[in-house]
This record gives sequence, structure tokens and C-alpha cells, in this order.
Amino acid sequence: MSLKLFKFIFVGVIVSCECLKFSSLDIIYKKGVDAYSNERWSECILQFEGSLHLYKVYKSININCRLKCKSENLSNQFSENIEELKVFEYFLVMGDCLSQCQKEEFENVHMYSNISDAVLNNLQARQPYAYLHLCYYEMNALPKAASAAYTYHVAHSDDDIMKRNVEYYIQQPEVDVKEVIDLESEDYQVLYKLGRQAYKNNNWADTIANMEETLTDYLTWENSCRAECEHQSEQNWSPEFVIMVANNILPLIACRQKCQDNLKPLYDSGVALLADVLNYLQISYYRLDRFDDAAKAVASYLSLYPTDEDMLENKRIYRTLVNEKSFAERSDIVFYLKRDMYEKQLLNFFLEKNNSDFNANSV
Repeated sequence: MSLKLFKFIFVGVIVSCECLKFSSLDIIYKKGVDAYSNERWSECILQFEGSLHLYKVYKSININCRLKCKSENLSNQFSENIEELKVFEYFLVMGDCLSQCQKEEFENVHMYSNISDAVLNNLQARQPYAYLHLCYYEMNALPKAASAAYTYHVAHSDDDIMKRNVEYYIQQPEVDVKEVIDLESEDYQVLYKLGRQAYKNNNWADTIANMEETLTDYLTWENSCRAECEHQSEQNWSPEFVIMVANNILPLIACRQKCQDNLKPLYDSGVALLADVLNYLQISYYRLDRFDDAAKAVASYLSLYPTDEDMLENKRIYRTLVNEKSFAERSDIVFYLKRDMYEKQLLNFFLEKNNSDFNANSV
């Protein structure tokens, strides 16, 4: 049987205490691999569950520190604004804030902040679940093995071996297919499913509650995903400072854009998801005679897809029910669209230019 995995809530509590040793994510992960290789199944489960827990702590600290430092007014330490010095000031102050925050937070949980790129890449790719599903299988914990295999398969849909593993597990009498879940699913995904189910049942109030939360939580999730991109495994070095900076900005933007790949195969982009949610909202608000809220959802939808004929017709209908001022676009949706379009334009422009330069130099 092939190598594959599951997530289990790690019940150990990390306490800030001088009597405790510092935890190392690298060491725990490698102990899990060693236990798996030597068929020590219970230890395999213990170590990989521990590595998944520590990885969540690691991600949480880094993302929270990055977002915290960005939210603070860090770039106004000096009043002068000469040439590019304001940009330099921003990154110097941001770097100091980030290093201090990370140092304090990792010490608070008694955890080393360093992690090898190889282990980090494996954790990001859900590799622990590829090990865990087999370790659970060997310990006859088939329901956990099923969810572990499915969790890995969600991120690796082209893995035919894992697909067969999932199919095998759900055929076992011990496994309830309704309880086989993606253990790494995000809150917005759960809320979206609940919203769609409420919509099918004509439960307009619950549809609204879940879809509004879906909007908020998706935007929060993507901001966290984008912040995670600030760890870059490989630095593109150049003796020219400006070129070196530019070479590392492009991978950062590309990584941020890839956050939306999490929506596939249902949606190709965050814009498509947001538009779909707004459509559910405008219908549900209409059903409850909340026409002003429906008009706002319509206006926000049209900020994403201004030529959508169906929504333009809806707007014509709502104009007979509400004041024109009700068609106010949601500021969070407008900001998301502008940022997304700007990033895509930057990537397309510079990647096309670089390809042109490369082709010219190759002639």
C-alpha cells in the first residue's frame, strides 16, 4: 500500500515554563518519518499529530505577527520624505516589529521558530496525512484513516493511488461516509455549504447569515494565506539591489494569487466565489423584503461583473423598489477587486516583459 495520511487534534498543551524544553517542528516531523519507516505505528501517529499541531502554531504566530505589524502605523517615525527613504523606513521598522513579535511569541509557546524548507514544504503539501492514513490503518482506526486519506486527496486530486485508498475506506462497514471529512477545510468552506443547504430549503434567514459569514471569513482567510507567502524558500540574488528586490517581489505576488487555487475546481478565482455568494444574498434578501440590502448585494456583484445581463435586469427591477442610493457597493468587495486586478496586471506585464527579454537575449 502506498504512503499516505490523517489529522487528529493534538491534546497536549504547550505551557510557557522554564522547566519545559523547546519544541522543534523539524525534529518531531522527522521522528514521525522514522517511526513510519520502521513500522512503529502508534509512535508514527503521535509524532505526526504533534507535527500538525505545531505547524498550526507556527503558521498562526507568523501570520498574526505579519498582519499585526502591517496594521500598525509603523512608517511615520520621521517626518521627512526624501527620495526612497520612506520606503526604506517602512521596511526597516516593519522588520524590527516582525522580528520582535516572532521572538516573543515563539518563546511564549516554548517553540523554536526555525524550520527547514523541506519539512515546511511537506507540511504545506499535507504530506503528514499521507503517512498518517496508513499508520491509522495499521492500528485498525479506519474512520480516522479514511479522513486522513481524504484530506490528502483534496490537495492532490490527481493522485490515483490515494483516490483508491479513499474508495477502499468508505466501503468498509466501520466507516460512515458522512463522517469522512477534509480535516484541513477552512471555515468559509463549511459556512458556504451550510448557506447553500439553507438556500435549497428556502430558509432565507439562515442563507443570509451563513453567506454573510462566508464573505467575511473568506476575505480573512485569503489575507492570512497572502501573509503566509512572505516566507520565501529561495531568494533570487543579484548584485544589483533594486533587481534583487524586484526578483523577489514577483514570486511573492504570484504566491498571493495562488491562494485562490484553493477554490478549485468549483471556482477559478476569489472574484467568482464572491460573486456567487452575493447572488445568493440578493435573492435571499429579496425573499425577506429587505430590498435595500438586496440592492447593495446587486451593486457589489456588478462591481465584479459589470456586464452580467441577469444582474443588470435585477437592478432594473430593484430600481422600482428602492432609492438609487441603495445601490452602494461594499467597500471590502471593491478593495478586493482592485487589489486582485492590480496584482494580475503586474504579473502579466512583468512576466511578459521578462519572457520578451529572455527571447531577445536568446537570439
